[in-house]
Amino acid sequence: MINGLLIKVCGITRACDAEACVALGGVDFCGFVFHPPSPRNMTPQDVAHIRTGGGGRRVGVFTTHDTDEILRTMEIARLDFAQLHAGQDEACAEAIGAECVIRVCFAVPAATHRAAFLLFDKPFDWRTMKEEKLGMRNEELGIGNGEGKPPRAVPQPYFIAGGLDARNIREAVSCGAPSGVDLNSGVESAPGVKDVGKIKAVLEEIGRSF
Repeated sequence: MINGLLIKVCGITRACDAEACVALGGVDFCGFVFHPPSPRNMTPQDVAHIRTGGGGRRVGVFTTHDTDEILRTMEIARLDFAQLHAGQDEACAEAIGAECVIRVCFAVPAATHRAAFLLFDKPFDWRTMKEEKLGMRNEELGIGNGEGKPPRAVPQPYFIAGGLDARNIREAVSCGAPSGVDLNSGVESAPGVKDVGKIKAVLEEIGRSF
């Protein structure tokens, strides 16, 4: 965490990248993708051998997996969180444990999910969040503020994602007012190959800007 902002680096495929993230300090979550078509795909056995030390919580990104597959993978890969990316239902989240779920959203949900965090990903665009007045409590905005519609607020803590790098991280956090940021393609030299220099540049920019 840097200046109150949680940092997640996702799509890790190499042990050296996970170790570098933890060594840099400030990275709270290391994410691993379980999706065979992805160039960042990992097996549970591969992830089990990657060390993240005591500082990096381990997140698995799940797409079409059912509850049993998710729970089995979490056990083998020693995961702390499941990031649900493909419409798994609330019963699935409950079986995992809501405190261990990151729920991917592509639009602002109308109600609270069983999840510790939401994560807004493409096609959702964090640039729209400021004009839509998301990420702010209703009492901060004022109900009935004369703008013709009540303010909208994200109902629980959330991450934003989508090509974040050192060049746009300041704008993204200013627009989105998130609890955390999810770094992936914007801090790579190739899909699944993290560039430690790019990660460090993002962390430094966050440290300077907020």
